[in-house]
Amino acid sequence: MYQHILLAIDDSPTSAKALTEISHIAEPGATVRVVNVVEDPVLTFPSVYSGYYDIESVRDAMLQAGRELLGNAERQLRGYGVDVQTRLLDLRELAVDIATAIHDESVRWPADLMVLGTHGRRGARRVLMGSVAEQLMRTATQPVLLVRSDAPAQPAGEASQATGQAEPQH
Repeated sequence: MYQHILLAIDDSPTSAKALTEISHIAEPGATVRVVNVVEDPVLTFPSVYSGYYDIESVRDAMLQAGRELLGNAERQLRGYGVDVQTRLLDLRELAVDIATAIHDESVRWPADLMVLGTHGRRGARRVLMGSVAEQLMRTATQPVLLVRSDAPAQPAGEASQATGQAEPQH
């Protein structure tokens, strides 16, 4: 059915669930391209903290964490018997937002399906932060499988424990 699946992951429990979901949908012979997006710490850390952090060291640590995350995902997916490719998307180099970086990669490759976790934000938190999943749903030219938390969405300031449940979207 799907031969080229793009899986976008971060270090969240919903991404871990999305990674596991691949075992149910990837058929023999399918290729999964796993991507992780690394934000530019210059944009992530307010300038008020600039005296406390060496931004380039932070960036190097973020890139290394992304490579480790991709390596772990690759090992897990190979255990499911699928071909795996990984790609680290560095926003400093790409000069776009997270959703655009993932979308552009899905078109460039090209993917028949995108899979990603959704964090279930709502209220002011969603308005302020936006939703990568929502942006991808609006721009995707292929089906998108969202893997969501089983827990109800929490208002800003409340913690939630994220486990996953698949939520297919077309």
